[in-house]
Amino acid sequence: MTTRVYLSTAGRSLAPGEATVSVFDRGFLYGDSVYETLRTAGGHPIEMTRHLDRLHRSAAGIGLGIPFSDAEIREAVRVTCVDAANPDHYIRIIVTRGTGPIMLDPRLSTSPLLVILVQALALPEPALYETGLRVRIVEITKISQTALDPSLKTGNYLNSIQALRQAADGAAEDAILCNPAGHVAEGASSNVFMVKDGALHTPSLATGLLEGITRALVLALARELGLPAGEATILPAELRAADEVFLTSSIRGPMPVTTLDGQPVGAGGVGPITRRVMDRYARYIADVAAGGPELLR
Repeated sequence: MTTRVYLSTAGRSLAPGEATVSVFDRGFLYGDSVYETLRTAGGHPIEMTRHLDRLHRSAAGIGLGIPFSDAEIREAVRVTCVDAANPDHYIRIIVTRGTGPIMLDPRLSTSPLLVILVQALALPEPALYETGLRVRIVEITKISQTALDPSLKTGNYLNSIQALRQAADGAAEDAILCNPAGHVAEGASSNVFMVKDGALHTPSLATGLLEGITRALVLALARELGLPAGEATILPAELRAADEVFLTSSIRGPMPVTTLDGQPVGAGGVGPITRRVMDRYARYIADVAAGGPELLR
């Protein structure tokens, strides 16, 4: 299994030991960067159009002009995946504001850097999709929307790192954060869904969260299955009382939560609606692997 790194400063993919970034890069110094994480299926990137759209939205949100076209980014991803030659790939696309003097003023850096990391795709063990995750609603809250817009996918992830540390201290495998008003927002690196009385609910974007690509996929697939599905304002007590809970992310897909704050979710196993969503998502991934089109356009 091979890792390759594309750097715009080199104009080609490199072995990890060759891929060096300046210590004066603002992504390293300040987290002044945006990024996207996605995977391939059968060598085909999953929902790359949506990921690139969100990359541009995030960049615009922090005033970072991306000088690389989508065609250039796609080609760099393609070449790097070819060079890595894994059966399937984990892909991270990063754009930093580039190098500059050690000063906060972003206007002093004018040459953004494109980095593409490609590794062999490593999915959770199949057994985990049957046993589900132990998750904790942590005391650490999402950063206020007036401080740092949570809809932007930036390189500043200390909020989520601290949340995961707190979850681990409570013998949990993942964390769920609330917004400053106390409403359920999202996981440390995922979106949250709950099932109550046969209906699927996910926190609304107004709560202050990242609009996940897999979140959108699951909402579309659920409606295709005829499941009532939509956004809601969710309190922690409502999540704890849910019949089923699962998290979504681009690498893991829908991941069941069977223990929340030390108590079983519903009957304590993977619920029937969660399983229907997981099965439909697996069929979608198989369709993409066979050369099928993106669902979200």
